[in-house]
Amino acid sequence: MTGRGRPARNWARVIVATLGILAASTFAAEFAARTFFDLETLEYRRPYQPVFLSGDYHYLMPNAELPYVAGGPVALGYREGLFGLFYDATTPPPRSSTTLADFLFTHRHARYNAAEIDRITCAEPDAVLVHVLGGSVAQGFSADEPRDTWHARLELLLRDKLDRRDVYVFNGAMGGFVSVQERLAYHLAVAPRRASLVLIVDGYNDVTIPANSAVRPGDPFQLGLRLSQLFNDGFIWWFARHSAIAHTLLQNEFNEHVAAYRRLLNENDAVFAKQADAITDIYVENMNEVLGACEGRGQACLVGIQPARSVTAAYLGVKSDDILSQERMVQLYRLLLDKVAASPHRAKFVDLTHVFDKGEKLQHYADSVHPNYAGQQVLAKALLAPSLAALRSTPPAPPAPGRCLRRE
Repeated sequence: MTGRGRPARNWARVIVATLGILAASTFAAEFAARTFFDLETLEYRRPYQPVFLSGDYHYLMPNAELPYVAGGPVALGYREGLFGLFYDATTPPPRSSTTLADFLFTHRHARYNAAEIDRITCAEPDAVLVHVLGGSVAQGFSADEPRDTWHARLELLLRDKLDRRDVYVFNGAMGGFVSVQERLAYHLAVAPRRASLVLIVDGYNDVTIPANSAVRPGDPFQLGLRLSQLFNDGFIWWFARHSAIAHTLLQNEFNEHVAAYRRLLNENDAVFAKQADAITDIYVENMNEVLGACEGRGQACLVGIQPARSVTAAYLGVKSDDILSQERMVQLYRLLLDKVAASPHRAKFVDLTHVFDKGEKLQHYADSVHPNYAGQQVLAKALLAPSLAALRSTPPAPPAPGRCLRRE
C-alpha cells in the first residue's frame, strides 16, 4: 500500500508546486506590467446611461464608483444587491422621464443643473430660455472654467443686445455625442421643457467617430464596446478589469481594428464614398427630424455646423491632418454642407466652418477641434446674430405643459 501511495503523493506535490509557480509567475508579471510598464486595468471612465448609451467622462474613478455618479443608477433610485442593481420603491419616484436626461446638465462646464432649469422655467414664465445641445465643442469642453465657455459669453451678449437680464443659456451638450444622441436629447431633455431657442452645435463627431472608434456611421462611439460586453465571453471583460496584461491585450486588438478601419477610409475611394454618404445622410436625417419637430411646436431652432482644425487649415492653404487625412476631412465636410444646402430646413443651419479663417486663425484651436479661450469668444460672437434673428422672428415659447403644476 505504501509503495502504491507514494507516486500519487508525488504527483500531488508536483501539481501543487506547478500551480504555485504559475500563480507566482502571474503575480510577478502583473506586478511588472503595472510597476515598470505603467499598464492599467480596464477603467470605463464613462458610465452606461439608459437610452443614451454613454454619459459624461469621470477620469481616474474606479469602476465600482461609477454607479454613484450624477445620473447613475443610484441617483435614479436603484440600489446594489448581491448580484445586481434593483429599484428601491422607498425612494422618491420620478414624475417625468426627463430624469433619464438630467445628467446632461451636470457636466463640469454646465452652469445650470436640471433642478435650476426647472425652477427658472417655472418662476420666470417670460424669460428667454436658450437650450444648447451637441458634443464637446457645444459643451465648451476646452474652457478652463464655466464662465469662459462660449455659451456663457453668448448669454451675456444676448442679455446686452436684448437689454434684459432674464436671458438664460442652458447647456445640455455632452462630449462624444453624435446626432442620434442629440436627437434623443432634444426629445427627452428639451421638448418637455419650455425653450425660446434650441441651439445645436455639432457635425464633427458624426464625421470622425466612425474612424475614431470603428463603429457604423451614425452610431455612438461606445456601441461596439457595449455589444462586445453583452455578446462576447464575459470572462475576458472581468479579467481585463483586474489584470493590466489582459486589458492591454484587449486594447491592442481594439486598436488594430480601428487602425484597419481608418486605413480603409483613407486609402480606398469606393469604401470611403459609401461610408461618407451614410455618415452625411444619417446626420442630415437626424437634424431634419429635430428641426421638423421644432417647427411643429412653433419653436425657434438652429443647427450650427462646427469648424474643425483640418478644414480651417485647408481653407488657409495649410496642411493639417486629423483622425482622417485632411483630404478626407474636407471631402466629408463638403459633402455634409452640400446635403445641408439641399435640406428643406436649410435656412435653420448655420455654417460655422469659416469662423476661424481670420484673426488668430489656427491659434483659436486648443487641439484638432476644440476652441481655446479666444476661440470660445469668436464662436459666441458668430452665433449671436443668428440667435437674435431666430428669437426675434419666433413668437414667445408656450409654457411647458404640466411640469410647473407638478412642481407645486
